[in-house]
Order: sequence, then structure tokens, then C-alpha cells
Amino acid sequence: MEWLEISVQADGEAAEAVSEVFNRLNGEEGGRGGAVITIGGFGEDGVLRSPVVTISTYLACDGREGEHRRRIEEALWHLRQLHSFPEPRARRLAEEDWANAWKAHYHPFRVGEHLVIAPSWESTEPELGDTLISLDPGMAFGTGLHPSTRLCLTLLETHLQPGSTVLDLGTGSGILAIAAAKSGAASVVARDIDPVAVGAARENVARNGVDHIVRVEEGSLPETGGRAEAGFDLVLVNILAEVIVRLLGEGLTEIINPGGRVILSGIITPKAADVEAALAERDFTLLERREEGDWVALLAREKKV
Repeated sequence: MEWLEISVQADGEAAEAVSEVFNRLNGEEGGRGGAVITIGGFGEDGVLRSPVVTISTYLACDGREGEHRRRIEEALWHLRQLHSFPEPRARRLAEEDWANAWKAHYHPFRVGEHLVIAPSWESTEPELGDTLISLDPGMAFGTGLHPSTRLCLTLLETHLQPGSTVLDLGTGSGILAIAAAKSGAASVVARDIDPVAVGAARENVARNGVDHIVRVEEGSLPETGGRAEAGFDLVLVNILAEVIVRLLGEGLTEIINPGGRVILSGIITPKAADVEAALAERDFTLLERREEGDWVALLAREKKV
């Protein structure tokens, strides 16, 4: 089997829009993995210096890829009337090259004060006091390279209370759940609606030796019989602003313990106000807002303590 890779370099709101197109059309056209985001521009010390964001998607070369490519490129053409980004690039890859296409951009790097993210296929020795997360995300979201994930990790590193119960909603590769477990969480539930992500997360949780702390499940918001049953001290959501607002309206705040906190990321700057308004409507106080480029992460706490 050969695969057709379609890739675009974009950032901020444009990157979000391109990702939405790839996620929506990829499944319809028989592809794999939806939008795969890679970021280059790291120095040898693992510090991001000149970020280059690439969003890719992969279509099976089964005789129909020409029509599938045309539909995706038409959608991208319409996006380019609203956002500034280069024309998409396309190339054919063999099966083994498809599986490893993005790995050339993925090397060990540091996030925050003590977190070191390293691909599982590289040997990495952390410095004294560092927390190493070994990761093979496959085609699931969550290499740690995207600004939204890094913002989540830095807030988690600063604000996670040892012994907390944590929900990671939209876990992707499991990176945030693993970071929570290694930072002192008593228990973590990691959920995702994508079976590919669930499989990747389970493998990464086991690889990092935290499967006794992290439970990976397929699904969205947990069904609960009341607040006492939910019992989450901290909820992590790294998705998109529109999805976060919808989840807030569907009971996300109801599964947080009194006085509990929520870290929300995947939010582009123009849409941060919508999320902040949705939090205020549900009686949550905004404690901190962090930004990187066009991306925003929010930390909020329930007022009723």
C-alpha cells in the first residue's frame, strides 16, 4: 500500500482551520490519522527557537486518491481566501515511510522546568530532578510539540496538587495523563473518542510504567450519578474552543469536585473570550491565562469552595 501525504505549513487560526478540514474530510475519504501536526525549529538544547508548524494528512492510494485529493485541495483553497498560508504540498509514501514520515521532526525536548519529552525510539538520560516522558504517539494528537500541549504541560507542572484525582479529556497520545501521573496524581482517567488515540495512549501509559495510576477509556464526558461519584480534583481538556464551550454546556463542570480546577487549552486567541464567558456562566473563576503565539490556555477554579 502507498499513501498520499498532503501537508500545509500554517499556524494559529489557520492551523486550526486546516486541522478541521483534514479531520473532517480524511475520515470521509478513507484516510488515516486525520490531522497530524509536527513542529520544527528546536535547538540542540530542546528549546523551540524558530517554530515551523506543518499539518499533514494521509490518504490511501487505492485508485480514488485523485478525487479525494481534489476535494481536500478545494477546501484548502477556500480557506486560503480567509487565511494566509502556502499552497499544500503532496507526495507519495510507501507504507513503511507513511508510518515513520513525521518521526524525522521528533527529538527529545524540554517543557517547563522539569519535564523532558522523548520519542520512545531514542535513548534519553534525564538530568537530576527531571521527569522523563517516553512517547510514541503514532498518528494520535499529542507529541508535546504543539503550543496547546506545551501550555497544558506547564500549567499542570505548576498547579497539580499531589494526590489529586485527574480527568484528561481528549487524551490523544496520553501525554498529559502520563505527566499528571508522574507529577503526583493519585489516579487519572484518560478518555478519547478516537480508537486510534485510545490504543496509542494505552501503549504509552504502559511504556512509562504508570498503568497502575492511569486508566484509559474510549468515550467523552464520563457518565456520573452525581458529583460525589465523579470525584475529579483537576480536569484537563486540550481540544478546540468550540468543543470546550460545548462540553462546558453538557456538564463538564459538574464532574469537578467542589473547589476543583480545570485546565483548558487548544484555544486560539480570538476565541479565548468565548471560553472565558462560558466559564463565568458556570461560576468558575479564571486564575491564570498563558499564551504562546496565537494559542491560549486557561486555568480556572470553581468559586463554590
